[in-house]
Formats: sequence, C-alpha cells, structure tokens
Amino acid sequence: MQDALINWYQQKHHAFVGENAPSNASQEQLMLLQAHILEPLSQLGELTITYGFTNHKLLRFLLRNSPRDMGPDIDQHASMELNSKGNRICKRDGAACDLYVQGYEQRMDEVAKYICTNLEFDRLYFYGKDRPIHISVGPENTRYALIREKRSDGLRVNKKSAKGSATRTLFDNL
Repeated sequence: MQDALINWYQQKHHAFVGENAPSNASQEQLMLLQAHILEPLSQLGELTITYGFTNHKLLRFLLRNSPRDMGPDIDQHASMELNSKGNRICKRDGAACDLYVQGYEQRMDEVAKYICTNLEFDRLYFYGKDRPIHISVGPENTRYALIREKRSDGLRVNKKSAKGSATRTLFDNL
C-alpha cells in the first residue's frame, strides 16, 4: 500500500518526469496513515488511491497542469515536505490521501461513516457518494469531517461539518 501512496500519480500524470520520493519525516507519517487508516479500510475491500503523497516537484507539476480544487498548504498530501525555500508546504503535520474502496464506489458515504465511527483520523473531506474520500492522520487527530458539494456552476462549496464524536451521525441522511 505504501507504493500506492507514493506512486499514485503514475496512472494519471504520465507527463511528470521525476520521482515522488518522501523525506524521512514524511515517510514516518505515511506509515501512520497506512497503519491507522489504510490497513483497517482494506478490510472493507481493495483500496484505490486516487491522490496520494505529493513532494515539492510533483506538486509544482500538478499546480501547472491540473490545479483544480487544491489547497497544498492545508491538505496534508505534501506531509512534512519542504518547498524550494526550505519552508513546509503544508502547515499541518500528518499525511493524507484520497481513495475509493472497491465495492463501495457508489456508496462512499458508508465508508465515511465507517471511518468516523471506527477510526482515528485528522480530516475527512467528503465530495459525494460516488467520489473519492480525502482522509488524513496527524498528531492532533481532530476527527473533523466536512461534506463538500458541487454547485451548478461546478464550484465546490462547504455544506456541513462536524468534529469529534459528532462526525458519527454526519453521514446518516445523505
């Protein structure tokens, strides 16, 4: 699963030239993501990482070629990596990925509810029942979940959120 977290871009971004190698500090966080989120989720079905770890070089490529709805300073995909000026890319500690669980591709709300009920996590961003879930771990594990929705003009907006044990009911009536 560690390879899938690091090499996720090879399926989507064939034009990227270079390696997406994590620093030692990021590697430690990716191991925590694997142990606390990915391994337990794999009990539900095979995981597909749609957006994983992103080092500085890959991030620059993505920002130039497919920037969409990105927030590298807060989304934890860059984990503990530094930018070209030696500053942390993401201001939050931890690591993140976006994923599908095989068999739940049209029911990702059930996966989100499972995570909120059974796992320790930092952030969970839910984009729809048929969209990948963004999930992260971090030292605070805030258990913050946010439901985002696409407006008619295509822009994603925040709909509902919860923190801590309140996340357990956030996905009940979707």
